[in-house]
Amino acid sequence: MNVKDLEYKNFPTLLDKYSGKGRRESASFLNWFLENIYRLDSVTADDAICDEQNDKGIDGIYVDHNAEEIHFFQSKISQKESSIGDGAIKQFVGSVLQFDSPEKIANVLAGGANPELKKILERNEIGNLVKRGYKIKQIFIANTERDHNTVEVEKIFPDLVVYAASDISKSFIEFDANEGVLGSFKFDTSYAGVIELSVEKDVQVYILPVSATDLVKLDGISDGTLFSQNVRYSLGNTPVNTAISKSTADVNEHKNFALYHNGVTLICKGVVFDQEANSLEITNYVVVNGAQSITTFYHNAAKLSNDLRVFLKIVSLQSDALARKITINSNNQNAIKPRDLRSNHDLMLRLKAEFDDAKCGYQFEIKRGQPLVDGVPVISNEDAGRALLAFDLDEPYSCHQIYRVFDDRYADIFGRREVTFGRIIFLEQLRGIVEDGLSKLDNKPMAKYTLTKYLLISTLGNIIRLFDDGRMFLSNIDKMNSEAERANILKFCQEIVEGLVVDLNYEVVEAGIGFDYKKDFKSPESVKQWKLKLLRTYEKDFKRKKAAGFGAEINREIL
Repeated sequence: MNVKDLEYKNFPTLLDKYSGKGRRESASFLNWFLENIYRLDSVTADDAICDEQNDKGIDGIYVDHNAEEIHFFQSKISQKESSIGDGAIKQFVGSVLQFDSPEKIANVLAGGANPELKKILERNEIGNLVKRGYKIKQIFIANTERDHNTVEVEKIFPDLVVYAASDISKSFIEFDANEGVLGSFKFDTSYAGVIELSVEKDVQVYILPVSATDLVKLDGISDGTLFSQNVRYSLGNTPVNTAISKSTADVNEHKNFALYHNGVTLICKGVVFDQEANSLEITNYVVVNGAQSITTFYHNAAKLSNDLRVFLKIVSLQSDALARKITINSNNQNAIKPRDLRSNHDLMLRLKAEFDDAKCGYQFEIKRGQPLVDGVPVISNEDAGRALLAFDLDEPYSCHQIYRVFDDRYADIFGRREVTFGRIIFLEQLRGIVEDGLSKLDNKPMAKYTLTKYLLISTLGNIIRLFDDGRMFLSNIDKMNSEAERANILKFCQEIVEGLVVDLNYEVVEAGIGFDYKKDFKSPESVKQWKLKLLRTYEKDFKRKKAAGFGAEINREIL
């Protein structure tokens, strides 16, 4: 990213993705920053933002439990060429002082502060965290540059972090082939097998367990060159690093270490696997995920043994754009995702084969990097799993926890006879109808909130099942696989969604300013109550012939 990309004239393009959330421009800028610089997922980024009137000078709050820190944010946008100065920063630092003790936080909650700010303080239990000793950091972001006043004020406040335009542009991950370690290194593969993945042309992927004693021999650890493209370097004495150190010190735990650890991701320009020689050689390499672990191993080298191994994912490629995507995904979620581990599972292979054989006009993506046909709509197994979790299993409150889709609820979600290509297409089309309908929700941030969509998908599932004909459709594989049958049901769904959104608008107003959808929509009990309100209103409207249905009468025995 170039510094000029952060000039105000470029903001319409930069912030286009966030413009529909009904927030001020500074909040959209913070949203972009949290996802692209802090590498938060979209739900966590949304949860952190409170940029509204009377927000006590605070635009956002994020809790880093690994570092045991509370980050308070303020974002400033300048529409013309100027410098940051020190006035706004001093005012911001003063604002954060309102939150440096449990007593002060209690006063804010009891006062007339913006409801969104209060919700974040309560939802994250900020008062308790401050009492427990969490450190407070002030994060000031701007699309302009420092001047001498900015530099001086940074010296005064040790817990202040300023992201000027140049800092943001440097932190935005863009790859340079010359970054990282220039040279080669050989891993010993004699003690374990190597998995080779076929991804796409000019990309080689190997996964293998490697000894920590090998990892600490990599060049570039001491000067940080090895991690030059990592989203974050070693974070010091955090709970994560402390746990790694404890496991490293206990030799009896070495054989189990790979069971606890997420793995390391390494990108290189070349790789040669010699099976006969039991070696795998990499050239021009960089670690994009795993800096904390490798650094901890390096500082505890005397305690390591050959039994202490971690899973290493080696990706050899030439594409800088793909390398950037790998780094972002590696640091947002586990280095080796549960989805990846399921990509060759029988259930996934069966569903993909169904899509291919049916020639249904959609592609089913079961692994990242899967070759796809241009112009043909794609449904990922991740999106399909979330929709099934909400619609069939009635758990919309869990749809932001993607690990549930491929881990503890995997068999319940996909391992059912009725889960066919037709059901997945139906839910994908239903998802589109819901997203279109939510555009008419008055509360725009809530409309764009991921869990709002799944709440309505779950509610629609309940409504369809109120009718004998609806349940027959959902349980009949032939009907579900029929494009005409799906279209007939979806036609009524569109009308019902419009009514649900109207009802939701009224319910939000009725809930008042204290309503915290970000908290409620993650709570099973709260979600149940919201759905009952919507279902109750729908049933009344149907009986008055004001709402469409899937049969002549409702059979309430299903509820």
